[in-house]
Amino acid sequence: MKKRILMMFTAIALIMSNPVWADGSFRCGNSLISVGDPSAVLLIKCGRPLTIDDTTQVIFDEYGHRQIVRTGEVWTMYMGHDHFMQLVTVKGGIITDIVDGPRG
Repeated sequence: MKKRILMMFTAIALIMSNPVWADGSFRCGNSLISVGDPSAVLLIKCGRPLTIDDTTQVIFDEYGHRQIVRTGEVWTMYMGHDHFMQLVTVKGGIITDIVDGPRG
């Protein structure tokens, strides 16, 4: 559990710290995965992700009540030993961002 929480915070820190890393695509075998592709294509070409973490946003309604709204998911794709993991943001079933994570 602690390892998963650490990975989640690492993923969030990497996504927020340096968005210029993202080139919008990565290779999975002979296939190219790009921003704008459906998440189903990612599953078919790369298999299941190592982890799936929800992204959330806190909003307040007109009465001041706090609500936490799920905005999407960050999928951590394991690319093999000594390769960078790929942190893929999925919103509404579409890939919206791809960032290099830590080495596997």
